[in-house]
Amino acid sequence: MADDKSKTKQDRKLVSSEEPYEVAAFARKYGIPPSEAQTIIKRYGPSRKKLDSYMAARG
Repeated sequence: MADDKSKTKQDRKLVSSEEPYEVAAFARKYGIPPSEAQTIIKRYGPSRKKLDSYMAARG
């Protein structure tokens, strides 16, 4: 969660590879192991939009 409460909308657009609960949520969403989710987040960046696009293209 963002420290500055006025930035919560922007914070929701990002996935942190450093926060275990965010990695776990991403992994659960796509049915992949957390280690794979963390690798994908680090490789493609924290943008949820980019990550969702990548996972959709992946099939």
